[in-house]
Amino acid sequence: MKLFIILFLIITSINAQETLKIAGWDVYSDPDNPSKTIGYESFEKEFNIKIEFKPLSNLNDIVEASESSADYDLFIISNEGISILHDMELASPLNLNLLPEYQSLHPSLRYTKWGQFNGNVYAVPWAWGPTGLMYDADVMSMPTSWNVLWDKKYIGKVAMWDDVSIIWTTALSLGFKNVYSLTKSQLSKVKAKLLEFNKLKAHYYAGGGDEINLIKDGKIVAYNSWYNPSARLKKLGKNFSMNIPKEGAVGMFDSYMIRSDSKHKVLAHKYINHQIMPNIQKSMTRITGLAPSNIETLGLLNRDEIKFLHLDEQDYFSKMILWDHMPRKNLYEKLLNEIKKDYSSRTKN
Repeated sequence: MKLFIILFLIITSINAQETLKIAGWDVYSDPDNPSKTIGYESFEKEFNIKIEFKPLSNLNDIVEASESSADYDLFIISNEGISILHDMELASPLNLNLLPEYQSLHPSLRYTKWGQFNGNVYAVPWAWGPTGLMYDADVMSMPTSWNVLWDKKYIGKVAMWDDVSIIWTTALSLGFKNVYSLTKSQLSKVKAKLLEFNKLKAHYYAGGGDEINLIKDGKIVAYNSWYNPSARLKKLGKNFSMNIPKEGAVGMFDSYMIRSDSKHKVLAHKYINHQIMPNIQKSMTRITGLAPSNIETLGLLNRDEIKFLHLDEQDYFSKMILWDHMPRKNLYEKLLNEIKKDYSSRTKN
């Protein structure tokens, strides 16, 4: 009997399926299985590993997940959040010997200052793109300015992401470029314009899934978006496109980071390497409309896709005003709360 129990335990331990737990931006959920990341299937099959993904819709939630008691192994975080996890000692330095695909990353992303600290690399870029202006091409011609969001012609049909980026977008619409370091005078002008936005019966959406639902229900025709879901929307019969207005756009790149106390660090490295392989990057690009970090992915994309992602423009990445820390974040948060309070009072009436 004891021998049987010992054999049973040995067999069970051999067949036990380990789990990699990931938290990050919700746009990277597999469309058919939101509790998994894009690209999970081939990895699970090859390594007999279970992937669990917690989709989140803002940076604060990702940071909170990183310091929670939940045993996450990996995070997918935007560039301005990398130093936060590093400074909180919640991220582990990476072994590039376990990441052979790292050498094929876009030159502007490989060994970027955003992900390096004291000579060590802590973050592996996975996707990048601008926060552009999405519009319904069946309703309007391509808008050239962010100010289309304030056009009374589209009252009740416009939206912005419920995030501090509404301040950045509004600042751009006013012609300000110092979107992360606005003066009190500039913030006052931004506030006045956002109050006007609220008067237009505008919508604020919580995350990638929320905006898709608003479009499916025919509630919005223009909004700001940090990724381009036009391919996904076409499958729903919606003809949306993204444009970078003349005032410019903020932008970001998202990266994988390994939690400092992960018990599966070697496996986590393998997953990161898997995620930046060209074939997985191609899937990510076609689902999200974001650009791949691995330049070898271009060989798997057609000419239209390369043009759509601006991958044929060598300086396109440098044109974005990358998401960054706000020295006076308290002023931004105060303004954001005031705008939300005003919006809430209007929607109750």
